[in-house]
Amino acid sequence: MSKKISLKQFLMKSGKFDRAHDCEKAIREGDVTVDKKTVTNPNYFFSPKSLVRIGGENIRKVHRLYFLMNKPAGYLSQKAENEKTIYDLISSLNIPNEHKKSLFAVGRLDKETEGLMIITNDGQLSDMIMQPSMEIMKKYHAVLEKPITANNLKLLEKGAIIEIDDSKYKTTKCRIKKVKENEVYISITEGKKRQIRKMFESVGNKVVYLNRVSIGGLSLGKLKVGEIKPITREEIMEKLEY
Repeated sequence: MSKKISLKQFLMKSGKFDRAHDCEKAIREGDVTVDKKTVTNPNYFFSPKSLVRIGGENIRKVHRLYFLMNKPAGYLSQKAENEKTIYDLISSLNIPNEHKKSLFAVGRLDKETEGLMIITNDGQLSDMIMQPSMEIMKKYHAVLEKPITANNLKLLEKGAIIEIDDSKYKTTKCRIKKVKENEVYISITEGKKRQIRKMFESVGNKVVYLNRVSIGGLSLGKLKVGEIKPITREEIMEKLEY
């Protein structure tokens, strides 16, 4: 039995829409049918084997695609107007336009952070990777504004108190390897917004450069900043050791 999917999710994965807003508008205005029945609820769940049509055109999900990207600093991880985003880099891929539109990042990096990202249109893979129970280790190279003490490193490894959505939050245990007085490799299993930057701020320091170098067993390797390369689902699963 196939897992059900919402109409909005299905249409966004079809590559027919650039923005979720446009997708929702088309549904609410009655332009979409599922098995010949007009559906105006974007959160309507159905079997992906059903016949979906927009204006008489049959809509199908594009086949699953997987890429690794080395995100440059200065690029947003989400779609935005008048700013550079990872979708500017995705647009350079030699694949059909509808396929490009279906792609998204699994876990975001903030604007000024560089490094490894998984790019796909496989929602199930994304959900699995993002589950806290998976405890997938993400490793970052961080350069700090000033030297970090051994005592502060121990405090951070045990869990730092940071602010998330106006509430205090204690991070889970992490691993930190000091390579220079103001340079470390930090490995975390979480992915809170600006987590690593906030962790070092909690001990009176500041991250001036941040680069995600690996996700599980997946690493940047020889992938240059701004480059994207294809990968298979099997390779991802093997490297994540799931």
